[in-house]
Amino acid sequence: MFEILTLGATLLGGISEKRASNRAAQAYEEVAEFNAKMEERNVDLIEKQIEIANRVRILDERQQRFRFGETQGGVIAGFSAAGIDVSHGTPMRVLRQNAREFEYDQAKLDFNLAVNEMQMRDAQEDARLRAEVSRLEGKAGAASTRAQGSASLISAFGSAARFGYQENIFGMRT
Repeated sequence: MFEILTLGATLLGGISEKRASNRAAQAYEEVAEFNAKMEERNVDLIEKQIEIANRVRILDERQQRFRFGETQGGVIAGFSAAGIDVSHGTPMRVLRQNAREFEYDQAKLDFNLAVNEMQMRDAQEDARLRAEVSRLEGKAGAASTRAQGSASLISAFGSAARFGYQENIFGMRT
């Protein structure tokens, strides 16, 4: 009777370890998926940041162009008030120089925005890769845990069979 109980306990222990490893493997996968979804959320947030940065740049440029027009109007008014013909000569050179500097400043702001967007796109790709790695790590951890559970179950069956043979529970020895 004791032998059968020992045999049963050995088998139950192996089955229990297998079930526990399956639960642990599922937990690995759930944690990995949660982490991956967090990273994918970051990808979406970065996309929104890019959209906002582009909209802000458009609004800033419109505002700066309006102010630039006011500045140019002030230059014209100043020269005109002094009695200087603004259709040619120094006033026109001043207006053109102001316009070139303004366009240069706008180009520089556009370039800085492009660099910033490139950095954000790189951060998006980094987050996508971290999500993928998280899932892969979860699958690897789950597979390893399941394999350990299977090994425990096989070991338990082997131990039970060896014990059963040694104690002649199965009636195989003569």
